[in-house]
Formats: sequence, structure tokens, C-alpha cells
Amino acid sequence: MASNTSICGICSLRQLTKVCKHWCPGCEDGICDECKEHHKLLKATRSHEPIPISSYKSLPSFITGIHQSCFYHNEQYQLYCVEHALPMCFKCINDHHKCNVTTLEKVTNNFKTSEQFLDLESRLDDLFQNIDRIKKDRHLNVTNIKETKTRLIEEVRQKRVEINKHLDNLEKQIIKDLEEKECQSTESIKTVLSSVKEKETIINQCQANFLSIKQYASDLQTFLGMTEIEVKVKENEQLLHSLREAKSLEQLELTWKLDPFLETILNSLKNFGSIELKTQTSSLEFIRAKDKQAQLQVVTMKKNIDDVKLILQKQITTDGSAVRGCCISEEGDLLFTDYCLKKTLTVFASDNKFKFKMTLNPSYGFDITLNDGNSVALTSGASGKKIGIDIIDIKNQIKQKFINLPSYPFGITQAHDSLFVCVEEHGIYKINMSDFSTSHVIS
Repeated sequence: MASNTSICGICSLRQLTKVCKHWCPGCEDGICDECKEHHKLLKATRSHEPIPISSYKSLPSFITGIHQSCFYHNEQYQLYCVEHALPMCFKCINDHHKCNVTTLEKVTNNFKTSEQFLDLESRLDDLFQNIDRIKKDRHLNVTNIKETKTRLIEEVRQKRVEINKHLDNLEKQIIKDLEEKECQSTESIKTVLSSVKEKETIINQCQANFLSIKQYASDLQTFLGMTEIEVKVKENEQLLHSLREAKSLEQLELTWKLDPFLETILNSLKNFGSIELKTQTSSLEFIRAKDKQAQLQVVTMKKNIDDVKLILQKQITTDGSAVRGCCISEEGDLLFTDYCLKKTLTVFASDNKFKFKMTLNPSYGFDITLNDGNSVALTSGASGKKIGIDIIDIKNQIKQKFINLPSYPFGITQAHDSLFVCVEEHGIYKINMSDFSTSHVIS
């Protein structure tokens, strides 16, 4: 458990008061600059790695509140019980002699790079992205209706020009119909929102009443009064599900159904078509906390570097004079750059058969990375004629685009729809592939 983070713990034992500048996780104590130097020299603490006190204070309270020594025996945790998911000291082993026990160092070493840690990080990122997708989806539906309205008006007017003035009245009718359908769809959505907001007000009042009852009502009042709140909660739960069952959450979409006689028949034409509202099944799902099942986190034993065995699978002869870059396409093709002298990109199929060779001049063709399923990004290296990155369509064997850089680019990789490239005397540059804008990341 964390001690006083304002004053040096060692100095306070000497009846001195000094502001602590560092925090030692191993000792669970704050230390000043002077004590930090002694800390590094003592044999018992030289392996500890103090951190700035500001960094320690930025940790969440549930982390800083974790005991790093045994609560029962007041000794450092050294062991870990896999079956009970508990850290233990050596004295705790008597209570776990039948369990699967390993060293704590073995399960915590490099844990921040473990699959379990990275998976949690990925799940948090997925949650954030899913919430963002839902918000965008709702806004996009309204935007699409407005855009579709504009597009359909244009289509109607275009068709009107192709026929003749006889269709003026019909044009006005169809546009009026379109306006009414747009208004109808918008009002339908607003009606659902209005209904939900009304229930939100009721639920807010229920929550306020519940908190008031929890704090101030007697047990008898609470027992007798809970029925009314339960009834309202049940009613509103049923309302949410009734909205889905009544298809009130279906996607609304405007379409124009063209009259089949519009192209050929003018005199007998009765209308310009019709505006229809199409619905698509909503992909949104209601999530209730009590439906989730608790998952027991099991610490998996990690392999170390000694467990890795390399096996030579194949050898490829490229006939290159200075092969510097290589990558594999989504189809399994192998791509190699021949730097400086030959300035070529050589491509082999997954069965090692030669497919094609492409000249890269004026680029020297240093490094290469897969950009997407159809293209690769290739650095020009020390070529003085054109300095930057070539985007090459590997299916059609053509250069799509060239991105200029301030100095010679060498190593390159792709991640999260962006390219990252090492630029001589400048550092790392990032290229956003959506608009090809460049930004300086690291000097």
C-alpha cells in the first residue's frame, strides 16, 4: 500500500522532512534526490528502478492501492498460485501445497508485451471504435437521407428535361411527394427520439427517488415503496424492446421508383414515379450488464527465446546484385528490390516461379512495404534525381503516385493506414494514405 507521497520516507525515519522527488515501486516509498543516490548503491535496492513522483501520482488509485507484500506475513511476494490467481510469499506455500505454484517473476516478466495485456489493449480500442461507429452510423443515416433527397431531385429534373414541358405538373408532384416522404421519415425518427426522451425523464426521476430512498427511507418504507419503481423500470424495459419489435429502429432510406412508361409514353403518363421509404435491419444490439458472464483470467505461461526453433522453408534466387527490401503480397507473391545498380522490382509467385520484373528508375529502389492488396510503397534511397516514395500498382505494373520527402528515404513500413519512413538527417516521417499528407514524427 502506498505511503505518504509528499515527503521522503527514509528521511522521515531520521526525523527529517524532505520533499520526495521519486517513487520506488520495490520499496513502496517516496525518496528524495539524496536518498535516491544511496538507493542505487545499496546492494538490497540497487536493482530497484525508481520513477518520478509525478509519474507515480498519474497512476489510477486501484493500482497504487495494490499491496506488493503479503498481508498476512508481511513479506515480499515471491510466488504465484495459478489455480487461485493469487500472489504469495514463501510462508503462504503451506496453504497451497496442492496447487500449481510458480515464481511471480516468471508470470510478471515482460507482462506488458504478453498476449493477454495486448489483447486487453486491443479490446479497449475496439470498444472505443465501436462506440464511434454507432455515433457516426446514426448521423450518417440522417445525412444520407438529405443527400439522397438532393440527388433524387436532380435525377427527377434531368429526366424532366429529356421529355418535354408537358411534364411540368408531374415534376412538381414528384418533388412534393419527395418532400413529404422526407418530412415523414424525419418525423418518424423524431417521434422515436421524443418517446425515448420522455422515458429518460421518467428514469432520471426514478433514479433520483431510488437514491433518496436508499439514503433516507426506513427499511419498511423501502420494502413497500420499491414496487412502484420496479413497475416503472419494467414498463420502460418493455418499451425499449417494443421499439425494436415494432421496427421503430429500422433504417429509413429514400428511393425513387421510376414509372416504366416514362421513357416512351407521354400522353398517357399519369405520374412521374413515386418516392418510397426503404428500411434496413438495424445492427445495433441492446447490452445489459447482467447478461455478461464473468470471465476468469488465467495466467498463461509464456515461451522464451530459447523455445523458438528456426526452420528453413525455402530458398529463392533473385539474380539481384544488391537486394535490400522484400515483402509478401496478400496473394503470397514475393517482391524484392534490387538497389542502386539495376533499380528493379522483381516479383516471384508463391511457388518461386518468376512473374515479372519492373524498372524503378529514377528511384534506386531501397526498401519496400505492402500498402494495400493492390499496391506497394517503395523508397528511392540515395537517388538524387527524385527523392521520396513511389506507390506502385503491382497488378497493372505501373507507378500510381510519387510522394516527395525532404531527404533520402531508406527503411519503410505500413501500419494503421499510414506509412512510416526513415528519412536521412531528419528522422521518422508519417504519410497519411487517405490524403498523402506528411508529418514529422521523431527527430
